[in-house]
Amino acid sequence: MGILVDTSVLGRLANRTDISHAAAQAAVMRLHRRGEILHVTAQNLVEFRSFSTRPIAVNGLGMTAAQASAVAAVFEATFPMLDETPAVYPA
Repeated sequence: MGILVDTSVLGRLANRTDISHAAAQAAVMRLHRRGEILHVTAQNLVEFRSFSTRPIAVNGLGMTAAQASAVAAVFEATFPMLDETPAVYPA
């Protein structure tokens, strides 16, 4: 079964100081070891870039656009990207 990695999980993976970083990392590793295929979508990465470049004071990660793009590129290389078409929404 394929599993969509939620944007909040991506944020916790990217933020080593997040209280839930270790739990997110362990969950991803556990699923991977079970043979699950973890996916991202373009929407996840757009949301990640948006929230990761917000200031920390307003619940962002305070990254520069270049930093956010670099982290998003790692996610793209790590997790297969699902196509998003109009047929996705009803499903």
